[in-house]
Amino acid sequence: MKTVQRLGVESGFLKILECLYRGKAVPPFMNADGDRYIEDLIQRRIPVAQLLAQVRQGHAFVADRLMNACRDLIPSTDCAEQMQLISRVLFEYVDGLVSEVGPAFESAERTWGASVYAARAKALEGVLKGDESNMGEVSNRLAYDIAHRYHVGIAVYKESPDSSDALLVETAQRALAVLGATQTLIVPRGLMTSWAWGNSSTQLDVRLEPQSTGPKIAVGRLGYGPAGFRTTHEQALEVHRIAQLHRGTGPSPWSYDDVSLLSILLKEPEVAAEFVSWELGDLTKSDRKTADLRLTLRTYLENHSPNATAAKLHLARNTVTYRLGRASEILGRPVDERQLETWTALLLHEYAPTTSSSTAVRHPGSRLNGA
Repeated sequence: MKTVQRLGVESGFLKILECLYRGKAVPPFMNADGDRYIEDLIQRRIPVAQLLAQVRQGHAFVADRLMNACRDLIPSTDCAEQMQLISRVLFEYVDGLVSEVGPAFESAERTWGASVYAARAKALEGVLKGDESNMGEVSNRLAYDIAHRYHVGIAVYKESPDSSDALLVETAQRALAVLGATQTLIVPRGLMTSWAWGNSSTQLDVRLEPQSTGPKIAVGRLGYGPAGFRTTHEQALEVHRIAQLHRGTGPSPWSYDDVSLLSILLKEPEVAAEFVSWELGDLTKSDRKTADLRLTLRTYLENHSPNATAAKLHLARNTVTYRLGRASEILGRPVDERQLETWTALLLHEYAPTTSSSTAVRHPGSRLNGA
């Protein structure tokens, strides 16, 4: 979502700079990137009021930054005049932008409302909220049977809005075909994501090979009937959410089995970040050497053997011993103490938001097992 939002923000800021250069606000204020951003909001059912609130927030943010730059860069004799220019042009720009946003939003909403995807999205909404009162009619509208079928839910997403929108649908269709689905349901959810389901009267094997190129796929577990239809979808969305948090060097998670533990641990990301900071201390630093220490320590905790760790990481045994020793010094305790907590913190470090410092004071050399 942030990537798509940047479409509108960047195009808007460039337009503001153009208006400042000209000394006045010059229409049009909407462009193709802004139109695509509106399309994304409509598909995700974000109201126009929220878009207008973002415009106001953006105006305040840009005005503050431009005023500060004016004070820093413009001679004091010219500063007042330039600030007046900034204020006038920004208000003209926002006024013009708002006058164009409303009609553009209404037009895009009419186009979306007339599409087959909008009809499916409306029928789908009730099922996802737990309404099972008229499954036959809903299934007819969706052209997809829900009751008495096995379902697998997937979320297909891309990392850039520049690639073809049709690519998400094509990727979902291929993935569900590989899984052996006899019926498919695909609903675009903005420019970056599509929700999809596949079903069968017999159980499906929901294992997929991770995608090395193109859109990524998040897969839920196999479900049955309306409840399973909802649950597998919710699991796919959870995989997608956690994959977006991932900042490690390895592949992003792609199935619910990959993230079932993380799903619990990351329900409160800020709490998870505090836990990581407390348990690992300076072992959370972002430099390459510290990253190597974390990888070695986590591999050791998963294999319980320096020799197995060395073999798995293709390192000399002495290198592993040295790194474990350094990790122990940084942690302030032997690496064999608090193994579960240390491993969990190392896992969470790749997902939890960073925190500058823990609210609890972590004393150097504290062994933590009673301190």
